[in-house]
Amino acid sequence: MIITTARKPSSKTRTFCRHLSRFTGWEYINRGKSSLSAFADEPFLLIGESKGNPWSFNFFIDGRCILSIHANVSLLKETKPGQEPIIEGNTPLALALSKVTGLRIGGSSERVIRVDDSIGFLDRDVPYIVLKVLERRGEVIV
Repeated sequence: MIITTARKPSSKTRTFCRHLSRFTGWEYINRGKSSLSAFADEPFLLIGESKGNPWSFNFFIDGRCILSIHANVSLLKETKPGQEPIIEGNTPLALALSKVTGLRIGGSSERVIRVDDSIGFLDRDVPYIVLKVLERRGEVIV
């Protein structure tokens, strides 16, 4: 999966995308003047912003947005590349994230994306990123 941003992201959004890329192992590509169709060949995550902060997370497959999450973002610590994370949770949002990202639910990993009312990115039980989910929609949410 590719992570990209709006055309002119703030420095906070670019920093967040780099951290998310390191945590997940997904490739971060600075979008610049490229259109979204340039990314249509593979799944991608478009990070949007509000008032200079990361805010919207739109997952695209085959050029269509199939999951959209609006959230307040807290970046708690810096992270380094590591093991592929797993998704932990038994909610419709956890299942939807697994479906659009290809990450497996359950199992063992040092890195976990814990999904309930919020989405927490943890490395060895230490939180690095927390998304307080405000809204979610998409065709993969049951």
